[in-house]
Amino acid sequence: MRWLTFVAVLLGIPALADEPPPFAGDWKTTLGPVHLDVNDGKATGGLVAQGLRLKGTVEGKTARVGFDEGGVHVDATLQMEASGNAFRGTFAAASGNRAVWNGWRPDPTAENAPAASFAGVWLTDMGLMELSQDGTRVRGRYALRGTSSLEGNARGRHLEFRHRGFGEGPAWFDVDGRGQNVAGAGGADGSPGWYAWNGRRAPEFARHAPLAAGKIVDGATDGLLTYCVRAPESYRPGDARRWPTIVLLHGSNMNARDYVATIAAVWPGLARDFLLLGLNGERPSSLDRDRPTFNYTYVNFMGRSKHAGYPGTDRESPALGRDALEELRGVYPVQHYLVGGHSQGGFLAYSLLMNSPELIAGAFPVSAGLIFQCEPTAYDDERLEAAQRAVPLAIVHGRNDPVVGFDGAAYAHDLFLDAGWPAVRVFDDPAAGHMFGRLPVDLAVRWVEAMASSDPVVLLDLAERRLAEHGYRDAIAAARRARGLSLDAAARDRLAKVLAAIDAEAAPKAARFLQVIRENKDASWIDDFLAYRDQFQLADGGAGVMAAFDALSRTQSSPGSSLLGEARGLFQQGKRDEARKRLVEIVTRYYASPSYRLARKWLAEPG
Repeated sequence: MRWLTFVAVLLGIPALADEPPPFAGDWKTTLGPVHLDVNDGKATGGLVAQGLRLKGTVEGKTARVGFDEGGVHVDATLQMEASGNAFRGTFAAASGNRAVWNGWRPDPTAENAPAASFAGVWLTDMGLMELSQDGTRVRGRYALRGTSSLEGNARGRHLEFRHRGFGEGPAWFDVDGRGQNVAGAGGADGSPGWYAWNGRRAPEFARHAPLAAGKIVDGATDGLLTYCVRAPESYRPGDARRWPTIVLLHGSNMNARDYVATIAAVWPGLARDFLLLGLNGERPSSLDRDRPTFNYTYVNFMGRSKHAGYPGTDRESPALGRDALEELRGVYPVQHYLVGGHSQGGFLAYSLLMNSPELIAGAFPVSAGLIFQCEPTAYDDERLEAAQRAVPLAIVHGRNDPVVGFDGAAYAHDLFLDAGWPAVRVFDDPAAGHMFGRLPVDLAVRWVEAMASSDPVVLLDLAERRLAEHGYRDAIAAARRARGLSLDAAARDRLAKVLAAIDAEAAPKAARFLQVIRENKDASWIDDFLAYRDQFQLADGGAGVMAAFDALSRTQSSPGSSLLGEARGLFQQGKRDEARKRLVEIVTRYYASPSYRLARKWLAEPG
């Protein structure tokens, strides 16, 4: 290298400083700060925060190092990325534990480069980010836990800053020479581990993008949640018309634009009649310029349920989605929202239904399941429960779904029936799997829209059609909703005929079931009664028998619930025989309890 430097001087070529060997120097890593010295292919150093010594070898772009912690030896293989400022790897402990070990360091040339601009909109690993710059001072926000803030100083192409939100800590970005991408890492005060924080400019996510008839446009909310929206072909700017709006929540590692496009392509009638609004999750999983993908957070969100959550989880996707819908209702010509989601988005749709029912007119989770804090029994506020039950619910699922089994839909349906949900219905397809575009989404949306209508004619049409099809629960729900509206003479006559036909069907069976409930000799009647209740629970002619059953159910609810909890614990311990004994006790002694259906289902499963 000295000879090359001497030749460079003679030729008038700027001399290059000796480059350090790969991996040599200071790193911020997922395990905490690391220092490595590399000489002749030998690596030594340490995990600084833990005080652990590292040693190993470096060959080209690969390092193999090890350390001992608490008497356990750990080996790691690390692969340098092309930039030379990041590595990816894994470590494996002798105990069998394995995990990712990645690391980052600032670009050593960035600080001395010409001054770069960080101002603008960026899509980053931590969500959408807006930055402003005044000289070297940079301030901004990004979409984590709602919105978090950052502030720091730029030098050349390098930005050192602190971020503040639910937690706070140090971080840095290096912008590339074109000013289009940032690479960096962030940490949290009090924790040694760091994480990657990369991003790209994202001018497509403009605040409150204007509608364009028949076209999908991208936008962003004040809270930095990204979305896309498509207006019907007949939309005209400035028109006073307000549109029923389908809200689409995407599956994991997907984006809402794909779902909006699918609706327009597969069900053009829906695209003709509805405004389509797709909300992306706040956490990007890919920053791809042509097709970024996202994920929601909701698993730890307890919302308005009686369960307690962890600090910070109140700002997960169910809360952010609610904020976005409230905001966008004032931006676009929204009449009301019908909220649907596929797979991961379907779980979120349930959460929005249960925690923000006042905001939505209908819900249609697709190929999804129900987490425990969204079950109807997780709520005990009477006003909230009334608002929840005013929202019609269509559960859409393929019978051959290999990702989220159809049992999840059946389980959710049973829970909502048991909770007395007036309008709940499963829309299934015996041949369909998990794919969104092959499911009866259009039928579900049309049903939800009709069931949520404030037009007596629409409701009575639905009630009469479902009555003819023996869909009595639907007919009752539609008729009850119509009964609360202002009706002309013709509508009152139609309503009276529907209700009379329902009672004529419900009353004879009600009398028979009332007798067996009062006698309560054994469980021989319960399955027939539950099938009857699923249809006629809210019929005027069934009120007496429902009250009698509810009284019996209250006496059996507590022991049934206790036995079900014991069975669940025993199954988890592998004690299947003991667990099944608890289930048998439920179905033979406490068959009127809300635990009966699930106990029967578990008993029917093989093994």
